[in-house]
Amino acid sequence: MAEKNEIRSKDTYHHGDLGQALVAAVRQLIERDGPANFSISEACKLAGVSTAAPYKHFKDKQDILRHVARSGFEDMTRGMAAAREDRTRGQVHVITEMGKAYVHFALAHSGTFRLMFGSSPNVKEDPAVNDKGHTCFSTLINEVADYLGPGSDAAQAKQLAILLWSFVHGVASLAIDGDYESADIPVDVDQLVEFASAQLLARGATA
Repeated sequence: MAEKNEIRSKDTYHHGDLGQALVAAVRQLIERDGPANFSISEACKLAGVSTAAPYKHFKDKQDILRHVARSGFEDMTRGMAAAREDRTRGQVHVITEMGKAYVHFALAHSGTFRLMFGSSPNVKEDPAVNDKGHTCFSTLINEVADYLGPGSDAAQAKQLAILLWSFVHGVASLAIDGDYESADIPVDVDQLVEFASAQLLARGATA
């Protein structure tokens, strides 16, 4: 799980940190107000900088959002990678823990999660954002390939990873939208991910 970024006083900035502090401030506001409703001036106030400061680092508001999405994918990738640290590669429980990390990130950072996956076309079409997303997805593909074993077909690993991603993304989206509660369906998302991941991996290995 990614830790929330701290916003520091401008007196503690080192050269190059200001852009990161502004991204951290915007992420906090996005979590509270949503990607479409945050205020740059309020982000500047949170970060302790002038309202002119963002434009020394970013082209415009959309550019800030693109950087927020990139930072979100970086945090998600770290969370998924941490889920497999000190564990034998390619095991069902490792892939399951990566899926849980994905859902936990979405629940903890729902505003950023929505931004990362298409709430803004300017963000979704950004090559750098897509590169960060592909890097994140590759973490799962590589783990699935290890699960399938030496000599496994790369296309099979990718297809199975897509199935797993589609499932956990659906769980995450339903959970953050409150759809399980609205349907009066009590769900333990961790147990759900554990059960479905084991089933999908078992079937995918024999496909």
